Amino acid sequence: MKLEKIHIKGFRNYDDAEIYFQQKSLIIGSNDVGKSNLLYALRLLFDKSISERDLELLDSDYNAYTQADSIEITVKICEVEEDCLKSLFRGALKEGVVIIRYTNSKRSSYSFYWGFSEETLIEIPSRQYIKRLNMQYLDANRNLLSFMNRERTKMLQLSKEERVPEDVVSDDLLISQIQAGLNDINNKVSSLTYVSSSLASVNKELSELSIHNEGQQLKYVSGNSKADEMLDNLVLSYSTDSGPLSVGGDGRNNQIFLATWISKQKVDTTLDHVTFFAIEEPEAHLHPHQQRKLSEYVQNNLSGQVFITTHSPYIISRFNPSNIIRLYSINRNTLAACSGKKKYVEDVFENFGYRLNAISSETFFSDGVFLVEGVSEVLFYTAASKKIGVDLDRLNISVLSVEGIGFKPYVALCEALCIPWVLRTDNDIFKKPSNAPTKNYYAGLTRVMGIIDELHLRAQDAEGYWKENESLSEWDVNDAPSADNISFNTTLVDKLRKIGIFLSNKDLENDLADSALRTTLFDYYHRKDKVSLVDAMQKKKAENMFNFLLHNKESLHDIRDDNLMLPLVDLAKTVSERNKCE
Repeated sequence: MKLEKIHIKGFRNYDDAEIYFQQKSLIIGSNDVGKSNLLYALRLLFDKSISERDLELLDSDYNAYTQADSIEITVKICEVEEDCLKSLFRGALKEGVVIIRYTNSKRSSYSFYWGFSEETLIEIPSRQYIKRLNMQYLDANRNLLSFMNRERTKMLQLSKEERVPEDVVSDDLLISQIQAGLNDINNKVSSLTYVSSSLASVNKELSELSIHNEGQQLKYVSGNSKADEMLDNLVLSYSTDSGPLSVGGDGRNNQIFLATWISKQKVDTTLDHVTFFAIEEPEAHLHPHQQRKLSEYVQNNLSGQVFITTHSPYIISRFNPSNIIRLYSINRNTLAACSGKKKYVEDVFENFGYRLNAISSETFFSDGVFLVEGVSEVLFYTAASKKIGVDLDRLNISVLSVEGIGFKPYVALCEALCIPWVLRTDNDIFKKPSNAPTKNYYAGLTRVMGIIDELHLRAQDAEGYWKENESLSEWDVNDAPSADNISFNTTLVDKLRKIGIFLSNKDLENDLADSALRTTLFDYYHRKDKVSLVDAMQKKKAENMFNFLLHNKESLHDIRDDNLMLPLVDLAKTVSERNKCE
């Protein structure tokens, strides 16, 4: 069995969203985008811990931004092969498919429906199916000790039921020995002089108070006097050579919790029901190495379908990329990139390849990405953003280096995950062919037009102009570009800005040398002409940029209105508008 997709209408921050699931789905996105709400939508249909009262919902559960007065949550289940589910769904099942729907409105009560298609849905008496099909949910605010207090009796009982007869006989013998040991310990405790004398006067007073107290004496005992009671109240601890120790810090407790919870699910597996799992933020309190290991552990040790939410790039880096569902918001309504469909995202990640790591994984949580060629650009734009009033962290914008000119896989990734992006690249002029060149050509323009063509980006104006005038993108190797070549370059650069692709006049260093920072740069590098200044800046680019910014941050105010800042300003505007509630 597999939950194939969910369709949510009018529930919390979901207006109308269809989301596809995989066998192991990792749900990511910025804070308050709706990760927990997605799981709660599933819980309304399948979680036994959700009460009848909870199913009624509150006015705050209706999408406030669209003023929704009704809610509809529909789940499509496919590949139903389990006998317990076939007998459960019967006529509502066809070719392994069943659809379950929950509806509610402010004018009436909730209802549940099922059928093998949306046209065949019939109302059913509440959630009559959850005895056979249900969801185990692990809250982000989990508490190890309360969980163990709540679940230990059931866990011990499940383990008892798994014993073979020989184990039962052996356990009964050991319990009788434990009881004898407890009796001996308590007798010895009572024999201690300070223990027996401490209660002598109390027992005397009790006897004088009531005849019913005669023959009964208060005693101190070591915890439990009965072996059965002691075994029902076991305390979780580490076993070491020095004896038992209490459980550790928050990180270790989280690992113990998850290991215990997963172990319980394995023990509780039977043929009469099917369970799937939802875990919120498994990475809590763990350092990066343990987060990566935990990602693999959870995926490999839960046999059923699993839904996980996370804020951790380390969890992402060890997760099958094609199983990642990125949630994002437009006008405060939540959607899923590509609706979570696997194939397109899988192809994009295959091309992204080795570039997926904890650094680029930050992209998954970004509301906007500014792609640049190298580290010096990252340093410059990160520092400059603070001085021109663009708060990158508030807007969830990342400045990401592609370490060269390989922008295409990064753009494809942003497109697949519906992340707004801009890029800035050098307006290079190269020679071709590499051996015995005969032509100069606009390599920067050719580069970005190739990205537009291969990724089918929406750039009809730029594409049309390029196709009509492509011959002007090159000229004889021995000549300088003509006025027509230059006009072609300028016009196409302007058209590309409209779709978030920005080309420098030449490169970052030359553009800075022509900017309002010119005087500051001449003073810092002790240069008097542009050629020697650019030469100095291009030696150890990142190191020089870091040191310059370290001593000249305040001067970045001067370039607030420079074309250099257009990519940042443009992206900030896009992100702000996308998050407005209209």
